[in-house]
Amino acid sequence: MEQNTPVMPVERPVTLYLGDEELMTLQCTPGDLEDWAAGFLYGEGLIRSMADIRRLTVEEDRGLVWVDLAGGAETAPGRRQRYLTAGCGKGVTFSSLKDALQLKPVSHELSVDVNQVIGWIKHMQANCPLYAETGGVHAAALVLAATGEMLIREDVGRHNALDKAIGAALRAGWEFERSLAVTSGRISYEAASKMGRARIAVGASLTAATDQAVRLARHLGMDLVGYARSPKHVVVYTDGKRIRRGD
Repeated sequence: MEQNTPVMPVERPVTLYLGDEELMTLQCTPGDLEDWAAGFLYGEGLIRSMADIRRLTVEEDRGLVWVDLAGGAETAPGRRQRYLTAGCGKGVTFSSLKDALQLKPVSHELSVDVNQVIGWIKHMQANCPLYAETGGVHAAALVLAATGEMLIREDVGRHNALDKAIGAALRAGWEFERSLAVTSGRISYEAASKMGRARIAVGASLTAATDQAVRLARHLGMDLVGYARSPKHVVVYTDGKRIRRGD
């Protein structure tokens, strides 16, 4: 009897060049690579804004991304320690937890209602065509808290999906201090670090946050929410000052 082969998630090696330097190669879903490159470089502190990127070129079919930096941006990240991150796709970060703890606290006053957070995650889930087709990718989104506008991105790697969402918002000129991040995957320390560097005050997941992510979030004044599927399942790992209930 013939079996129908389901549509499989696509992963390909993607190599990022910063100037003439090969920065890294990782497994990635070959789409939205401009967003991924911008989000990764921003989340790692290698750029401060899109003004630091003079040229960004993608050859998606070859899995190649080139970024030339403007004057004043960091030009020698290869000298920094690389860390492999946990989970699908094996991401790379240049920041240890010790480095992330040196970030400035997130001091603005954004807060959100827990039911809004659950609704935004459900909206993200309902608008993930790659997941609907394959059942095998992660999603992440940035949400403008005041309006609910969302930028949703998908990838085989949860860390890549978050980079793509952050990069999409950066390229769109969003103010991160007015935004929160939602994701299908767990929030580990490198994800919390990316949020903290962007001064995103709230991160929410369908699953869990790790102990190191929670430690970092508490230190930076962020709130992390896990299991955001229904009000009775929600776990607020941090002090919850930014999470309103019962509105």
